[in-house]
Amino acid sequence: MELTIITNNITFIEINFVQNQSSFQVYNASAGSGKTFTLVKEYLKILLESNNQFIYQNILAITFTNKAASEMKERVLKSLLDFSKGNSTNEMLQLIVEETNLDIETIRQRSKNLLRNILQNYSAFHIKTIDSFTSRLIKSFAFDLGMTLDFGVELDPQSILEEAVDVIISKIGIEKELTDVLVEFAKQKTIDDKSWDISRELNEISMLLLKENDAQEIKKLKTKSISDFKSLEKKIKLKQRESEKKFVEIGDKGLFCIDNGGVDYKDFYYTQFPKFFQNLKKNPSIINFSKEKGIGKSIENHLFYTKGKPHEAKDKIDKIIAYLIELYNESQKIFETYFLNKLILKNLIPLAIINSIAKALEEIKLEGNIRLIGEFNQIISNHLREQPAAFIYEKIGEKYKHYFIDEMQDTSILQWENLIPLIDNALSEENSSLLLVGDAKQAIYRWRGGKAEQFIDLSSEVISKAGNPFQRDKLLKNLDTNFRSYSEIVDFNNRFFSHISRYFQNKEYQNLYKRGNNQKHFEKIGGYVHVDFVEECKNAEERDEIFPEKVFEIIQNLDSEFDRNEMCILVRKKSQGISIANYLNDRGIQIVSSETLLIKNNYKVDFIIQLLRFLNDENDGESKLNILYFLYYHLNIQKDKNEFIDDLVHLEHLNFFKELEKYQIIYKSQKFGHTPFYESIEDLIRCFKLSK
Repeated sequence: MELTIITNNITFIEINFVQNQSSFQVYNASAGSGKTFTLVKEYLKILLESNNQFIYQNILAITFTNKAASEMKERVLKSLLDFSKGNSTNEMLQLIVEETNLDIETIRQRSKNLLRNILQNYSAFHIKTIDSFTSRLIKSFAFDLGMTLDFGVELDPQSILEEAVDVIISKIGIEKELTDVLVEFAKQKTIDDKSWDISRELNEISMLLLKENDAQEIKKLKTKSISDFKSLEKKIKLKQRESEKKFVEIGDKGLFCIDNGGVDYKDFYYTQFPKFFQNLKKNPSIINFSKEKGIGKSIENHLFYTKGKPHEAKDKIDKIIAYLIELYNESQKIFETYFLNKLILKNLIPLAIINSIAKALEEIKLEGNIRLIGEFNQIISNHLREQPAAFIYEKIGEKYKHYFIDEMQDTSILQWENLIPLIDNALSEENSSLLLVGDAKQAIYRWRGGKAEQFIDLSSEVISKAGNPFQRDKLLKNLDTNFRSYSEIVDFNNRFFSHISRYFQNKEYQNLYKRGNNQKHFEKIGGYVHVDFVEECKNAEERDEIFPEKVFEIIQNLDSEFDRNEMCILVRKKSQGISIANYLNDRGIQIVSSETLLIKNNYKVDFIIQLLRFLNDENDGESKLNILYFLYYHLNIQKDKNEFIDDLVHLEHLNFFKELEKYQIIYKSQKFGHTPFYESIEDLIRCFKLSK
């Protein structure tokens, strides 16, 4: 009996030990696979399994956007509200009961208490964006970093950088060294037949100051002066001249060999070799060494003359072709350095004043008591990463034991490295956890420091430091069911991406798209996928005509069972979307887009603006024409449009509005200006029936 008690105690201790272990989970979540649902479920499990009613204060859930943070908060609170009412049919509740062995009554009571506590101390409900968390971290250490405690956060770095560039340009004529560099740069642009305005290049180069990918390289330039860059420029230009001399020598050798061999230039396939050596002498910059086209492709395919050429001509070419290819290869090696130096020279002057821009930027930030949100990760990396985790927790006033990170594939390298010490400290204790959710196939923020390979490593079964930087075993899970899309769309995506995976050069990417595109579909059976190709357009103008027409044709031919609000048009560029939107609007198809939601693009607002212009200048014929064009459709005029416009467009100011009375538009234009502007606009809206 005593032995049994001891055994039971040991068993109890073992179970308790397993329950208190820290966990590290990585979820591979493809599109539509219930990522947010899983995050909320795991979050609720931690809340409800604990007897601590304030456990939510020890959980940090990091999302990528404010919208995602709001959605997750809303789902957590709605679920707790539903649980507190004892709704046993709730799908989330049923899953939590299955996975935790908690009974419904316990969940109901705990949900009620948790909901009350969260609402009473909402600021401690930590579901936020990564930028929001880093901002809070910086503010907690503001004094230690030498910052003011009330600094503002600038969310639009572009405007501040432009201001810094304007400061630099304003110093032309004041600081000699800076003036000489900028004037020389402007002259060079003019010689290259480009605008002398240097502000665009300076604005582009200034963005390097905030890009995480370039931060380390920019640091190395801090000790370099403008004179250092000028010295480098002289050396590079000297090397360029030496390369150009070698190009001339090779060109002469090639042409001499061809002439000496008695070969007619036209005997070569498309006269490629003679043209190549001529261009090498005159303008090497226009040469393309690609193996996919031109002379490079011909050498790759051993195509030096056409089949119809006489045997005598072919023999002459065959005798010299090996030497010509040798000269080609020699010039290609020189060209690689030549082209690289050309790119360096193009950006050297803007880069030379990067320190000047940085200083101007610091002055602007100091004067305005602001910090750019884009520099927070770098500040944390430089000053806080090496601080003890306990000290950081003490500063921010919270101790996080559970971490949730959404959209891990878009979390930048610097952001992840900054979080690792905090997470590692949490996982070293019992009752702690880390849950990462992401999909490397959806990584779209490489330009701001994101790296798909980072999540590929984390979601890989291969044991490595990059794949698991913590002293805890990693549990990998796949959300392999698409709950969002219909079966035909899911199957098409699986087949399409598996097919194109073979074209990736990177083996990791190949495996990612082979393994990662085997989604199952849920209950939505059906759907339709149609791929249609448009012939390549000669220019942007032609594309802007053909694409909108094709989209309109597809919409017209769609099954009538589909409502217009079920259709979505995706484009590569904003300009393409505007072209399609305008085309569809002109044909009576109402659309919703970022452009149409702008007040200036509302046709009634535009009418008011046109009318105000006409009231201000009665000789403004263009505005009068736009007014009549709007009124024809707005008033549903039955007569011919051209006849209606022709009847009114030539009338004088007072007669114009008098004639409109025939169409039930009673507007006294002479009153405008004699009443407050707001009331005048209200009168205009009322008289022209714009509120209908």
